[in-house]
Amino acid sequence: MRAERDDRIMAADRQGRHSTQTLLMAIAVLILAGGAWLLAPGDSEDSTEPPAPRTAETPAIAAAPQPQPDAAIRAAPDIPEPEPKPEPEPEAEAEVTSEAEDMPGSVEEQSVEPVVAAPPAAPTPEELDARLRRAIADTDLQPGEPVAASLAAPYLLDRGVSSADQLARGLVPRRTLNLARPQGRFTVERNGDQYRVDPRSYTRYDAIVAAITALPVNTLAALFQRFRDDLERAYASLGYPEDAMDNTIIAALDAIISAPVADREPLLVTRGALWAYANPDYESASDLHRQLLRTGPDNTRALKGWASRMREALLEP
Repeated sequence: MRAERDDRIMAADRQGRHSTQTLLMAIAVLILAGGAWLLAPGDSEDSTEPPAPRTAETPAIAAAPQPQPDAAIRAAPDIPEPEPKPEPEPEAEAEVTSEAEDMPGSVEEQSVEPVVAAPPAAPTPEELDARLRRAIADTDLQPGEPVAASLAAPYLLDRGVSSADQLARGLVPRRTLNLARPQGRFTVERNGDQYRVDPRSYTRYDAIVAAITALPVNTLAALFQRFRDDLERAYASLGYPEDAMDNTIIAALDAIISAPVADREPLLVTRGALWAYANPDYESASDLHRQLLRTGPDNTRALKGWASRMREALLEP
């Protein structure tokens, strides 16, 4: 089943997608799919050309996540289920004499074999996508255009849980979305022999961050509970225990909340043909945190605040 899901996702990725996707937009897909968030892709492919490279280095490739929850996921709290509504008291029924009692013959002669209904077939990914989009429409949720465009991507729940798993591990889920990169180019400023991030680069993310942080967290938490069983089945198809799905969602939010904020444009150094952060804490940070740094301090704070509110809405329904 896992191979079939991967094949479907990879086939969908090849149909009209850009070569890279926005990590920022992934946050929206994750939440709209019942639990999860994504941020912006790396800027290295469209970065301003740095000065003559000193040495050529092969960029490290992040290892694919292994099919077992890591420590951060295991340590994350469970998302409680809403209290069940009390069942209405059954109405008293008048005693009715059945026709069978008036008929001659033994009980065995009158008995009828019970009909056992077959269990309903599991919904297809296409049916799940349609149900999710209808549920979003029923809530009158009207996401901004950068977020609304993500709903056109197929296999929303599969992509959502896969993206959540990667975010919880501090990775950038580039291969699980079907979204365009932010407009514009990453640029730097030079002051003597020092290079810093050009603050104008941050504005590329303003519209996306505004659309994400405008999403009502209580509405999204309700959607999560409505599709919880479907999300757990999608998560189990990755090879994980399904009951760890909610912990993964919280761990993904915690990864965003713990992101560093650079109040001043970070210093940059050249590393081969790419830019790298001069601050070793920034450069050694997770892929997710380095990408969040590229959104700028205002956008990072906005996303951290929204992730905190989303966490509270899920844990305190």
